Amino acid sequence: MLLALGLQRHGYEMTVIAERTAEELRTGRVISNQCIFERALQHERSQGLNFWDEKAPPVNGIAFGAGQPGVPEPVIRWESPLEQPAQSVDQRLKMSDWLTEFARRGGEIRHDRVEPDGLAALAREFDLVLVAAGRGPQFGRLFARRPELSPFTGPQRAIALMYLTPNQPEFYQGVTFALAPDGEWFSLPVLSVTGPVYGVYFSGYLGGPLDCWDDIRDVEHFFEVATKAVDRHFPWLAPILRNTAPNGPLDYLKGKVTPVVRDPVGTLDFGAKVLAMGDTAVTNDPIAGQGANMAAHCAAAYQQTILDQGDRPFDEEFMRRAFDRFWQTAKHAVRFSNDLLSPPPPHVLATFQAAQENPVVAHRFAALFNDNSDYTAWLTDEKVAMAYLASLA
Repeated sequence: MLLALGLQRHGYEMTVIAERTAEELRTGRVISNQCIFERALQHERSQGLNFWDEKAPPVNGIAFGAGQPGVPEPVIRWESPLEQPAQSVDQRLKMSDWLTEFARRGGEIRHDRVEPDGLAALAREFDLVLVAAGRGPQFGRLFARRPELSPFTGPQRAIALMYLTPNQPEFYQGVTFALAPDGEWFSLPVLSVTGPVYGVYFSGYLGGPLDCWDDIRDVEHFFEVATKAVDRHFPWLAPILRNTAPNGPLDYLKGKVTPVVRDPVGTLDFGAKVLAMGDTAVTNDPIAGQGANMAAHCAAAYQQTILDQGDRPFDEEFMRRAFDRFWQTAKHAVRFSNDLLSPPPPHVLATFQAAQENPVVAHRFAALFNDNSDYTAWLTDEKVAMAYLASLA
């Protein structure tokens, strides 16, 4: 939607094919728990598509905690402000508003579920077909997995999320990121379709005690299981679930995600090429909160490459150039997200501990969520990381 609306402003004739209408999106089940940081927000704002800046609660910082079983307080705890506030807007709200705006500007919307076999007709009709079908498996054969960039062949976490109401003032107005031996927790303020809420997210090692969501029957059952999980694994965060309730019957989600990087160019039976974008090209586990940010960065990279192409055909060379431009940003998010799926090595734990005492370290780590290019030059190298801590001692 971000790419379609952006190109529409530049005079391109765009057709969006969406399975659900704007109203169906708005009234359906929650899609994800997302946080958009400043660099990605700037692309929305540059296109005039920041419809929620005056309504969305600001996400002002990052709070971190690491706990041990049986210990009521975290053994490591720190908070750091972000240089610019981030923002979380329920994707049901964002996508339905953007679909409505696209139609208002004269864009064509076709409501249909496109399967791989249906791409041939589209490729014959349009100069360029972009597949932004999320991380669903239906296009896996078309866009081949790149094993050299995809270390995992299956999901690494059982994930679950829920929106809570009311958005209590005592809730931390930022992203709370917590580590425990069996998994992770995230929470943050969100602008939902019903107004401000608080989103909570669980990430559990497969087969462990936080892999407990498969038999969930409804949102009340989810809330019951979530309350027990917090009491056991993140007891210092238990107040978040007190004096509150689920926001609505469809405001919870559960599942598993396989991180993967795919070849962005798909070849149809008659030789035509189609281009993958967003999660269809690069799927990250949500552990680092990069999915929606990478979607915005992908839209920005593809839009600029399309504008640069002018009247030349959208051939395979163009498609690979567009993806390569996006990959310069995405490669850092992939490494950051994948590394967080493993237990933190000693030098990363030392960094977390140092952040508790030194706000400079905390600020540098918090800034990774907005711009993770610093990560590969810092925390991926034990010697570099420890030398940095020594320089601050």
